[in-house]
Amino acid sequence: MRPPRVPPMLSALVQSGVLAVDGHVFSRLDACPRCGGKVSGYDTKERRFAVIMDGGEKRPVNVRVRRYMCTDCGQISPAEAPFYPETRLGSPIVDLCVVLSRSMTPGRAARVAECLSLAIDPGTIRAYSRRSFPEIPVDTLFGVPVPRSLLSLSLMATERQ
Repeated sequence: MRPPRVPPMLSALVQSGVLAVDGHVFSRLDACPRCGGKVSGYDTKERRFAVIMDGGEKRPVNVRVRRYMCTDCGQISPAEAPFYPETRLGSPIVDLCVVLSRSMTPGRAARVAECLSLAIDPGTIRAYSRRSFPEIPVDTLFGVPVPRSLLSLSLMATERQ
């Protein structure tokens, strides 16, 4: 099977967007999601946002998510961060898995992701394609469906520069 055609410009766009969140700290939580009570700092967890291919090597991209404890009910809750519940990757990466799996097999979707400098195995793509997620807005760039959430990371990268 021939490799997918993904322009280097699109790969660079995705890679710069994902790298823009590397090391970012998500710390916003105004109130307890359970009872609306006041929250105080608890700890910070490091979470894997994505794994990129950097010069043929896999490189994890991690973010830090602050957790808070409610002073009223004692619930420990994470800050607002780009992760779906019970997923191991950032929501833009999960969105890409779901979008690609709509029009191609998990193996083919994994090869397209690799062309976009992302290391995602077919089993992960298959698992996310079977779950229910909110509506995912998509744009087609160079013939490749790309979720807007992933494109918005690229805007974040340009704002940082």
